[in-house]
Amino acid sequence: SPAAEPTPTSTSTSTPTLSRREESTALPVAATTRASTAPPLQPNLFSALDPKPAAAFTSPVMPSKITANSGEQAFERPPLPIDQRAAALEVIDQEVIACVRCPVLVQSRTRTVFGEGPVNPRLMFVGEAPGADEDRPGRPFVGRAGQLLNDMIVKGMGIQREDVYIANSNKCRPPENRAPEPAEIAHCRPFLTRQIEILRPEFLCLLGRTAVLSLLETALPMHRLRQRWHRYRGIPTIVTYHPSYLLRNPASKKDAWEDLKLLMEAMGLKPPARREDQAT
Repeated sequence: SPAAEPTPTSTSTSTPTLSRREESTALPVAATTRASTAPPLQPNLFSALDPKPAAAFTSPVMPSKITANSGEQAFERPPLPIDQRAAALEVIDQEVIACVRCPVLVQSRTRTVFGEGPVNPRLMFVGEAPGADEDRPGRPFVGRAGQLLNDMIVKGMGIQREDVYIANSNKCRPPENRAPEPAEIAHCRPFLTRQIEILRPEFLCLLGRTAVLSLLETALPMHRLRQRWHRYRGIPTIVTYHPSYLLRNPASKKDAWEDLKLLMEAMGLKPPARREDQAT
């Protein structure tokens, strides 16, 4: 859905994926394969590369000069065992389905959109709110913005969508795909906070202003939040533009790529090989 911008392991075993309302048993993630160094990243606007197998992880370069913010406090409880996370997420999903805190959104939604991905992700993306394309199937980022996010993940970062967890700050579609209002963000924040507490991703990537308002609780403009590290509950967090904004402003894809490079460096990710590189 449109975002108001910019104002204020590679594994040998597939990682378990939690789809909404699916009763599945989560499995531990396999050990990652690491190399010593990563080659320099080349310019990439997400559409210049063909999809390739997930890239290997290299030794991580941990973020420095992380900005403290209102989300700096740690989680109150220790991490939940991996084999208990699917059931715990299902409990929250059912609460979201029954939620009527925002009467306008209750009337505008067809289905709630909780999120999907592995229950032990290295990386979690947080977007804005479902649009019409997401409201129908109850899945996040499946429309045009979702295709661009897929390109950012697969063609840009060299990993697969199934390797990351994807959610929105708000779980219901606002009327006419408008941005969520402050009260609506506040009503949904506890669901998202509990979701992240269960998943415990190593890294967070916030897509757009609404995700920033929800988790970092700041109205600073995007240009002051990008290209620097933040923390949410101790989790290293990066901020970049929402894919919907990038569709409306293609020139900003270059800036978003710079943000992804910062994230990839910290994660120890190698960029996917270009077709011409493989031929040499």
